Amino acid sequence: MRIGISASSLEKQGYGRFGEDTYLKLKEHGFSCTDFNMADTNAAVYTKDLAQAEAFLQRERAMAEAAGIEINQVHGPWRWPPKDATEEDRKERMEKMKKSIYLTAVLGCKNWVVHPIMPLGLEDADTENALRTWAMNFVFMEELLETAKEYDVTVCLENMPMHKFSMSKPKEILNFVEQIGDDHFKICLDTGHVSVFPELDLAEETRRLGKEIRVLHVHDNRYNCDMHLNPYDGIVDWESFGKALRDIQFDGVFSLETAPGGKLPDALFEEKAKHLVHICKHIIGTV
Repeated sequence: MRIGISASSLEKQGYGRFGEDTYLKLKEHGFSCTDFNMADTNAAVYTKDLAQAEAFLQRERAMAEAAGIEINQVHGPWRWPPKDATEEDRKERMEKMKKSIYLTAVLGCKNWVVHPIMPLGLEDADTENALRTWAMNFVFMEELLETAKEYDVTVCLENMPMHKFSMSKPKEILNFVEQIGDDHFKICLDTGHVSVFPELDLAEETRRLGKEIRVLHVHDNRYNCDMHLNPYDGIVDWESFGKALRDIQFDGVFSLETAPGGKLPDALFEEKAKHLVHICKHIIGTV
């Protein structure tokens, strides 16, 4: 199992502080992979025309490859609060998502993470709206899947942290993915999102999803809200989770969706990053 972290030169804090040395620093700190964050729909890759975006990401890919860093996964467009209620909203989001899938291929990456659309709000669970939410997601995701297959990119649907949303829990995401039934449509397991639900055990949910897990978002939590804490700063049982990954023979990337504090001076940021790699090695059993 390799170790990765969400990082790119698009960031204003975090690893983006190192500019053209971003990927060299990742390698120096002990990472071998990165989750390229393309979630912000106002980022340059979406506001530039396609040729400019391609050129920017081809350069990004070249820098990563030169440093020996694999761009293992890309986080697709996400807006908060969600803006999926109207047909116009969904059409605009679809256009940006299709562009993001194409640009994922430009980066040489095979895995693209997406959240469910939330057209009827965040509290549709156990209501008549839940069936409508699922039906609208099927239509939306199947259209996205056509583009993903064209560029040989796997769509990885992520479990969510909203307590009353009908597509939040891992079992619901698994049900949806199994109904889609395509090798280009798998799961991104988000550890922090599972951990907002006190009744769920992360290790058990990991075993439930099994081979449908394509990528990970690894971070800690303290129930109720999405905090993106570093491992061992919250309530997750990391030893149990590491064992579950070994039990299902997960051979992908242990990819952090957290990082050293963005306000840390460079020297302290780098020291904390190296420590995070050591923590990850402990969890996955390579130290």
